[in-house]
Amino acid sequence: MKAVNPKITSFFTSKGNLGVKRPCEDEDSDSENSKNNQPQVPICNDVISTDISLFVNRRLSDEEKLLVLKNVWKPQKNYDFPLLELNKGRSLKFQYAWLDKYSWLAYSKALNGAFCKYCVVFAGNTGGVGNQPLGNLVISPFQQYKNAHRTLGIHQAREYHIASVTDSEHFIRIKENNQPTIVEKIDSNRRAKIIENRKRLIPIIECVLLCGREEIPLRGHSDYGRIIVDDDHDGSREGNFRAILKYRAKGDQFLKNILEGPVNSAKCFSILADETTDISTKEQLSLTVRYIDDDAILHEDFLQFYVIESLTGSDLASSILNALSSCGIDCDFLYGQGYDGASNMSGKYNGVQTVIRQKYPKALYLHCAAHSLNLAVSTSCNIKSIRNCLGVVEKLYVFFNTPKRQNVLISEIEKSDTEFRVKTLKRLCVTRWVEKYDSLNDFYELFPVVVKALDTICSEWSDTTDASILKKCILDSEFLIALSVTKLLFSFGLPLCK
Repeated sequence: MKAVNPKITSFFTSKGNLGVKRPCEDEDSDSENSKNNQPQVPICNDVISTDISLFVNRRLSDEEKLLVLKNVWKPQKNYDFPLLELNKGRSLKFQYAWLDKYSWLAYSKALNGAFCKYCVVFAGNTGGVGNQPLGNLVISPFQQYKNAHRTLGIHQAREYHIASVTDSEHFIRIKENNQPTIVEKIDSNRRAKIIENRKRLIPIIECVLLCGREEIPLRGHSDYGRIIVDDDHDGSREGNFRAILKYRAKGDQFLKNILEGPVNSAKCFSILADETTDISTKEQLSLTVRYIDDDAILHEDFLQFYVIESLTGSDLASSILNALSSCGIDCDFLYGQGYDGASNMSGKYNGVQTVIRQKYPKALYLHCAAHSLNLAVSTSCNIKSIRNCLGVVEKLYVFFNTPKRQNVLISEIEKSDTEFRVKTLKRLCVTRWVEKYDSLNDFYELFPVVVKALDTICSEWSDTTDASILKKCILDSEFLIALSVTKLLFSFGLPLCK
């Protein structure tokens, strides 16, 4: 790991020690504190090496944690606590008795305020109501002494404080008895297994990186099943990634043993679900399971359509689990979830994936990669001229989507000296943004004959209002530039999506 520049460390340490204004942790008790949340500048220059302020808002080593919990600086009983400017109106000073009553409280001589030493070590930066950033007693010093017992009592009852106290007691017990931590025990007992697993993964990851650097697509016609290294029969149909992996294994006996070794038998599956509406406008869930059989063959099998009455996350989750149970599938082996990005499906609080993970924690949620790309492109296309361009192309499709107008367009295509690849306009895909490329590309190719077809309609038909408006729109320079730019950009996204 690259060494950290000491100047950077000292800069951020001093920033953290002096404090930056942050939200108060106790909304109901610190309304006055919030006005003066930023600590006052220290009045002492001789900062004690065990002052609590030196350990605030930092990643601490085990030695530093133990120092804070056991040997942090504590003033003498006759210590003269300063009268801070914000408390002069009531002549309130910090009271030594508070340190005796609240064993977790530590006073900072450098910042003239108090911190909770347990929370400084284990609470982190967030944990308040709604996981808000912590402030008073954790990141910034406690200096507002009006209603001090009420403020300190509220902090003492906070969940993150209680958890920090438990963690501190456990940490001290381990360190004082020279016991290895849980992580150290796991590393010690499984170190050989970890090293072996890493050796298994490294050549596979390197093959993936090679394909990425050289822009080689990974998947092939049958990108699953057992890999026999010396069997080159019809290898091209397996895909580039598997072919490269087999080629590398011919000179790597360890990798060859892994690829041709026994297949792990794991009864795990993933659920793929999406909402759809049938012809009678009934909402239904389409359910599909994805799994690998004992021969390492990948399967993706449709189960059923399941009628749903509600589209809330909890109701949809119940419908999915009930549908799986009705098919005789044991959800204890549910290890994956695949849905779209709608909030009722992907929401991290009340979405389907969250509700299911509360019951089956191993069921990880993965958002469709192609859908994510489409959402990114959709979000980025907020430029007015681009939106207008796509709208005009869609209106032209609708305009020519009648037999009479379609005949005019076909007639102009047949009269043209150019050989066109397409003979009709294509509708813009509503959900897959990058697939709009085909529609734009077809319109771009047919542009000259579209203009002539509109000219014909304007000159020969009685009702020509729509044709005149559309013709004016597509001959506008802003439209032409937007069409060319959008077509080019979508051409980059289409192969990536596929």
